[in-house]
Amino acid sequence: MLKVNTSLWNNTDHIVIAVSTGIDSMSLLHHLLTQLSHTYKQLTCLHVNHGLREASHKEEAFIKAFCKQHAIPCYVKRLNLTDIVAQGKSIQADARYLRYEWFDEMMKQLKADVLLTAHHLDDQLETIFYRLFTGRSTRSTLGIDVQSKRRHYTISRPLLEVSKDDIRDYQHKYQVPYYEDSSNSDNKYVRNDIRNRLLPAINQNLDLDSTHLLKLKRWHDIQLRESRKKADAFIEHDISINNNSTQIQCARHAFNQLDDITKMVLLDQLFKHLQLDKSFSEKQYHEWFAQIDSEIAQFEISLTEKWIIQMAYDKFIILAKNEPSLLDNQIVNQANTYRFGSYHIVIHPTIPHDQLPLLIRTRRNGDKVELNGQQGHKKVGRLFIDYKIPNDARMQMPVIENQHHQIIAVGNLYIAQAYNQHIEIKKIGDE
Repeated sequence: MLKVNTSLWNNTDHIVIAVSTGIDSMSLLHHLLTQLSHTYKQLTCLHVNHGLREASHKEEAFIKAFCKQHAIPCYVKRLNLTDIVAQGKSIQADARYLRYEWFDEMMKQLKADVLLTAHHLDDQLETIFYRLFTGRSTRSTLGIDVQSKRRHYTISRPLLEVSKDDIRDYQHKYQVPYYEDSSNSDNKYVRNDIRNRLLPAINQNLDLDSTHLLKLKRWHDIQLRESRKKADAFIEHDISINNNSTQIQCARHAFNQLDDITKMVLLDQLFKHLQLDKSFSEKQYHEWFAQIDSEIAQFEISLTEKWIIQMAYDKFIILAKNEPSLLDNQIVNQANTYRFGSYHIVIHPTIPHDQLPLLIRTRRNGDKVELNGQQGHKKVGRLFIDYKIPNDARMQMPVIENQHHQIIAVGNLYIAQAYNQHIEIKKIGDE
């Protein structure tokens, strides 16, 4: 008997099994048909023909015949991977993506509840080993999850605690028919090398036991959950996101206080929120963290064609490039409230009529303001430096000049003394 975890579905569920025709999936399918038929309402089989081996079409014909014999609905998808193979690329990632894209379609079409795969204990150990030694363990669970959500259905792996030897024993006892994929013995593939050479060598040493990797997985996954909690708390308390999700901002110092794992988890979550169609390596993240923690006051990191990370003194900003601007010159002929970019400019009725019209615009080279209560002038550029205004904010800050072309206000940084009672400038969000 296989120790199948039947708690992963209900007896009212339509379950679907992904069958490769290998010993693992065929043994699970046989067990579902013969001894576990009371645990579900309906059973369907899905098979993917990758078309890369001579046996592929024989395997397809075999599973169709097996399912017909046992009155199980069977659906087959033929993939065309010839272009990828011709380019000399590894097909594993692309094949997996195409498989699950089809699974998504079929689960929706079938209105099914749970997709079963035949991943077992040896697959689990192999995956933990692979993720550890390829450096892919930091931001994801260390091994295979027993259950995972995928859009409108659940993927369940009921054999994760069953060893390959137990599956072989079951197959032998019940003479379950299956096909062996000859490529599984080719150690040029990393996972095959782990499965066929490295893990057996470890287990042959009397002082070593590969199943200790399961303890490491449990500890790692607990720590990852804690990092995700920290990231969630940071998003809730320290992150501000504007209404149209084109700008995410937090204090640079607060970001730097996080440990590197939480930083990576945090950025993964923020990029997912922005639906960035790109993932970033740990190496890239660590390079960014070093820059962000440096004394460089202002710089940009390009993420995609549409998004950047911007450091502006103590501000950490994820920003959409080329946001639409509301910064056209405006002529003010009467008291009112005016919108200029991210600012509200209130011209009070107390302003003398002979001071109108006013012009609202962005800065220009050579702009100067008269010092309040002192003699002399200061360049607007120097004013920005004094207040540590980042470059992008400088280009969007309103500058107001009177009819004599004298600058009487610069954003919420400066208002000429004579106009203090007549003009009020507020940054939207600070009101």
